[in-house]
Amino acid sequence: MISKLLKLFLFLTVIASCAEKEFDPNDAQKSFLIAKEPFDDEYYDMAIQKLGEFKARFPYSKYAIEAELLMADTHFELEHYTEAALSYEQFVKLHPKHPKVDYALFRVGQSYWEDAPEEIDREQEYTKKAIVEWRKLVEKQPDSEYSVKARALIAKGQRRIAESVSFISKFYCKQEIYHACAYRSIQLADEYGEFPDLRIEGLQRAVLALREVAKAKEAPKDEEEDRGEDSNLYFKTMSAQEIRERADNLEKGLNEYKKTVNTRDGH
Repeated sequence: MISKLLKLFLFLTVIASCAEKEFDPNDAQKSFLIAKEPFDDEYYDMAIQKLGEFKARFPYSKYAIEAELLMADTHFELEHYTEAALSYEQFVKLHPKHPKVDYALFRVGQSYWEDAPEEIDREQEYTKKAIVEWRKLVEKQPDSEYSVKARALIAKGQRRIAESVSFISKFYCKQEIYHACAYRSIQLADEYGEFPDLRIEGLQRAVLALREVAKAKEAPKDEEEDRGEDSNLYFKTMSAQEIRERADNLEKGLNEYKKTVNTRDGH
């Protein structure tokens, strides 16, 4: 209770202090420091207000650019990640040669990353967006300290997305929706080859799923049965024999890939 009262007292003290400090219309630097004070004291709601007011009063000052970046940082600290991403993107667009543009680019990706779920059974749209932004940073400024951080997070994000694709393919196989399982498993093997364990897993599942698809195509159907049930099959234009041959080829590729991985790992 005392701690809460103390925090409230400090908050009200800061409000009163900031209210007493008026911007000097003839001194942009001094006014910027006044606007920045709530941010430094971690009173972010107030910081948004003061920094916005400063930008409106000193739109052509060099400190207005710093205020823009601080406002983006403030949104980030408030966990307003959508607003933060938009603010950082706007900063990069307006000031592409600013010395902190690498930081802003990194923060665009980080804002999306913070909104992305860690759980692989959830949509990974924001993880993908974060990776796109970090790749822009690495491409534009490969030697930046933020590019080093971005590369590590890109690898982590790629693994998360790959595991999500793996989860989906497993789900389809468990539900015996084998055409979808095969499609996702092949996608896993083809697009995420940097993860040997997941590539092997994907190829194994694809082989099994394709053979089940071939069986289904060969199975006799009741004349009264709805023959439109397979209209969405990914492999609908292929015959059962062609699907089986595809499975055999994938299995051969899988065995060769396993040998390569084992040799590389010293097994």
